[in-house]
Amino acid sequence: MQAVAVRDASGRVIVALKAAGRSTATIKRHEAEFNAFAGFLEARGRAVPTEADCLDFIAERSGSRLAGLREPTSARRAQLARRPLLLLMETLAGGVPTVGQATTPPVDRCPARFRAVRDEYLGACRRRGNAEATVVTKQRAAEQFLAYLEEVGRETLEEVQARDLAGFWARRERQRYAPKTAGLLRSSLADFLRHLHEAGQIREDLAGRLPPQRYPRRGQSAPHPWTAEEVRLVLDQIDRQSAIGKRDYAMVLLTVRLGVRVGDLRQLELGWFDWRAKTLAFRQQKTGVPLTLPMPGDVGWAVIDYIRNGRPDAGCRQVFVKHRYPFTAFGSSASAGCRLNYYARRAGIVFAAGRSHGLHSLRGALAVAMLQDDTPPPVMTAVLGHAVATTTAAHYFRLDTEHLRRCALDVEDVLERARS
Repeated sequence: MQAVAVRDASGRVIVALKAAGRSTATIKRHEAEFNAFAGFLEARGRAVPTEADCLDFIAERSGSRLAGLREPTSARRAQLARRPLLLLMETLAGGVPTVGQATTPPVDRCPARFRAVRDEYLGACRRRGNAEATVVTKQRAAEQFLAYLEEVGRETLEEVQARDLAGFWARRERQRYAPKTAGLLRSSLADFLRHLHEAGQIREDLAGRLPPQRYPRRGQSAPHPWTAEEVRLVLDQIDRQSAIGKRDYAMVLLTVRLGVRVGDLRQLELGWFDWRAKTLAFRQQKTGVPLTLPMPGDVGWAVIDYIRNGRPDAGCRQVFVKHRYPFTAFGSSASAGCRLNYYARRAGIVFAAGRSHGLHSLRGALAVAMLQDDTPPPVMTAVLGHAVATTTAAHYFRLDTEHLRRCALDVEDVLERARS
């Protein structure tokens, strides 16, 4: 094998990355690593790279020395240098580069003695009809609690006491989880403890010993007040030539122009679009109420462009899918909406502390635009998919600062009336 074979293999990896819909930035980063690695081999006089060469190259690029190519590491620079080399070595060995493969083997974080209990619980969740994303969330909570029991020396579940639960929860509280995260952990853990008690594996129903959930007061976590210019900057940062860019562009447009919730966005199916009537009709996941929205031309063409030229050949019915093998639908709203933060950072948008800035926050931009156009409140409520108008008023009227200024009282008039 000669050096030209390394460059040929690098080219095949780049072709695989493009076919998988990787962004231009990702492809350029791989090209840069391949070029640097080729120069590294040439300086060493190597024609055939070995794993030792790869490890030396990673150490030179990142400053982290790995014991093996698949050794788990949290060093970001080492991860970025290693990923292209894994694909390259796989191709040089005569294989087809698997772009979506895991860099390190998955680690089972549940103690071995409790795995049978965990697996039985997860099976019960699936038999109850829990969504797979819900099962994953419950698995994470169960594994955290079981790992804590192992740490404090509990060998069987019969030994579990209320003080074990108190100690576990105190440790979680020291990590200062966000209210929603803590609430999700609490509900998942309560479900697991209730299942253990009903199955006779623990003596006491410890679910009732969990502290009550404290929900944030309304208005405590206000969304970022998106402006039309900020939305334009975000859209300009999306690479619409890549498959992932086409997907993200369509998803952002559907949210900012139609106000589609993230939960509904990840469930959208092609049959819900009426291209002749130019409408989108679906039953909302949150409220269960049917909703039909008019579809502007730019939104419709963005969805069509993604379906025709960007969407991988996936086995699911959802329009928007993950661009990593096996190309499944998004498992949670968080995974579907996290791309907005990436584009906002590239656009130089800075979010204030305590302001929510996920994809759902773009609904506020649509609400403010409708308010400034003097859209009647009932129309706003219908477009945003709220069950009652008071929800629209409570969440979005406070964002329209221009109209609120007109409601402000003159200080001098107030003082004068007070004196008289």
